[in-house]
Order: sequence, then structure tokens, then C-alpha cells
Amino acid sequence: MMQGEFSRRSLLRFGLGAAVLGGPAAAMLSGCGGDDASDSSRLRVYNWGSAEEGKVYDQAFDRFEAARSGITAENNITPVTSWADYADKLAVQIAGGSPPDLINMAVEGTRLAVDKKLLMPLGPVLGEGEVAGLLEKMPASLREAFTVDGELYAVPNGWQTMVIYCNTKMFADQGIPLPSPDWTWDDFLALAKRFTGGGTFGFGMPWGFFQLHPWWLTNGAYPVSDDYRESRLTDPAFVEAVTFVHDLVRVHKVSPDPTSVDVYAQFAAGKFAMIGAGRWPIPTWKQANFADFAAVRWPKKVAHTTVFGGAGWGISPKADASLAAAAIGELVGTTTITEIAAIGQQIPVYADVLPDSGSPAGNEALKYLLSMAEDSRPVAAPVFFNDLERITMRYLERIVIGEVSPADGLKQADAELRTAIR
Repeated sequence: MMQGEFSRRSLLRFGLGAAVLGGPAAAMLSGCGGDDASDSSRLRVYNWGSAEEGKVYDQAFDRFEAARSGITAENNITPVTSWADYADKLAVQIAGGSPPDLINMAVEGTRLAVDKKLLMPLGPVLGEGEVAGLLEKMPASLREAFTVDGELYAVPNGWQTMVIYCNTKMFADQGIPLPSPDWTWDDFLALAKRFTGGGTFGFGMPWGFFQLHPWWLTNGAYPVSDDYRESRLTDPAFVEAVTFVHDLVRVHKVSPDPTSVDVYAQFAAGKFAMIGAGRWPIPTWKQANFADFAAVRWPKKVAHTTVFGGAGWGISPKADASLAAAAIGELVGTTTITEIAAIGQQIPVYADVLPDSGSPAGNEALKYLLSMAEDSRPVAAPVFFNDLERITMRYLERIVIGEVSPADGLKQADAELRTAIR
């Protein structure tokens, strides 16, 4: 399904990747001084995205160049399939003496990039200019995701979140109303049981570090401490949430083994009454002429808080800061954001940018996804994200297939993670 294209949606859908700048790449970067002086006539960009997104960015840089005689922007779209690969190629570029000026950075890699001094604080650069004004139009939660120790290090350019999608035809056929806005885990389980049987399941569980976050968040849990420095995998609330996920598969059997099923296609085929997702499956559903869906908030145990992730434009400390900031103004301007959002993968960073999703159901879902920024928390992305994701998902898979109990598995994962980050 990758088809050679790299997008955050693809990574999250399949649970791939490590932190940007993780592992060997981080080691290479820590030794690169980047002594080359900034070239004030050339803007080097390290970017990622699909081929369609690449064309939109090319057009944005064309507009940027047209307004500045003698300036050339090099939009380097990196064709990779994981955050680790993206990082490795960035490391090679820097080690070769060609550090980029602008970097399209995911939430997952921001803290590590800041720790490695690969991004400059943007407050002094942006001041009270055009980009600062655009930032004020973005949800505060997105800005905060790229803020470390009170300093903003990237300007958001797109994001994703998680909601529950209900198959409205399946609900209507059984005369069951859609969930109420304040539904609970118990309500969710009761509904899932009603739809399970005769070849269908109540829930198709998306499998991946990002996709599972809403279960932790709706129980008031998070895999790391609030300061992003320590593991919280054995927090009782986290263990309880993992136990609930385990029980959906192993005890109540309302969800099949989530590690090897395409829940999005099966949902459209009427095999699941509910699934969890962001905006990314909507274009595929449009192509399949499937519009029997509606988005609702995640059921709560103690809260309805969901997860979000995204990417943003950061500036290298070696860059011509004023030139790079001007480019960001074009890249997060309404024209570029509208064109990127129209492709159908990302949620736009502005509430007034609402592209046509191809169906009334898709348009309503997009509006609902936009509203989730008001009650969401960023994907847990500490400096040690690489180890956190790798270790946590390995043990979660063992737990959900029944090899180890939730409590024992998370105890082992916690011990391994603490050793890795010591």
C-alpha cells in the first residue's frame, strides 16, 4: 500500500517508523557541525510527502521565488517509508556538507531535533509578522505540540487525529441510534457486542502507536511523564486501558486480531460496525463509492480526549533565518494549505479551509475532525520516541495475541524502556 510514497498518514496507518533523527541518524548528526555558511540566494528544503503534495509545494516555492528576484528554492522531497529512513537521509545530507535551511518536521521528531540543536527557536525570527498572525489562526494545541521549554520550533502545516467512525447503514438496519456525545467505554462495549456475529464484528481496531493513543487518553493515561522524560507504562490507568484493549480482542471477541487486518477496507465492506481513524481513509472510501459513515468522538472512561499528530516547518540554525521565515509564510499561507488539504490526507490547520471531501458524509466528518483539536493531546514523542514506539508496540502485540498478560507485558516493556533510555 505504500506504493513508493511517503506520507504521515501511511506511516500512522501501518504503525511504521521511528522518531525522526533516531538511532544511527542521531549519532551522525550529533557529530556534524555544519560549518558551511548560509547561501542567501538559495533555500535548501528537506521535505516529505506524496507526489501530489510535492507538486503543491513546488508551486508554493515558485510563488516564493517569483516574489524575490535571484532567490532559488530547492524542494527536496525525500521518498522514504519510515521516519528512521527519513532521518538517515537527512543525516547523510548534513554530513555531506549540505545542511537544509527548512525542514518539514513531524511531532514525533521535534524534541529530538531540538535536543540535537537542529532547529532554531522561531519566536525571535517570526516576531509579529505575517507568520505570527497565521499561527494565531491555528489551534493552540497544534502550536503547543511544536513548543519545547516555552519556545516554538516549527510552524504547523497539517495534522491528523482519531475519531470513531460508525457504519450508518449497519446501525440503521438494526434500528440502533448512533452513540450519544457523552458515551462511555461500557456503552461502546455494549454496542460492539450487538454488532458481533454472523461474519461481522463490532469494532475494527486500527493497530499502531498513534492509533491506540485514544484508549490511553480517555482513561487519563499517557505512556510518558508530563515532562517527557520517563516511562509511565506501568501507571495503573495505562495498564487498565491496555487491559480493555486486550479484552476487546481476547475476552469479548468484538474485534479480530488487529495486527493483520485492513480495518478501513473491511469497514467499507460492512464487516465492522465501528472503527477508529482520522481523515486518511476518506479518499479511499470515496473511490469505492462508500459514504455510509459518520464520525463520533471517542468513548470515555474518564474523558473524551483523543490524540493528534502532525508536521511543521522548522528552520536550521545555519539558515538565513529571514529568508526561511519568508518561505514559511508562503508554505502555511491560505493558498498552499487549501491545496494541500484538497488532496484529502491531512486535516487543514485553519478552520476556514474546508475542502470538498466528495460526499456529504466526508464533509461532515472533516468538520468533526477539525473540532477534535479542542480536546486532544499530541502523540507521545519524547527524545527517546524511537525506543518508546518500538518497545511498546512489540509488547502490545504480545499482549493482544495472548502471549503475555497486560500487567506482565507492560512491566517487562517498562523495564526494557528504562534500560534503553538510561
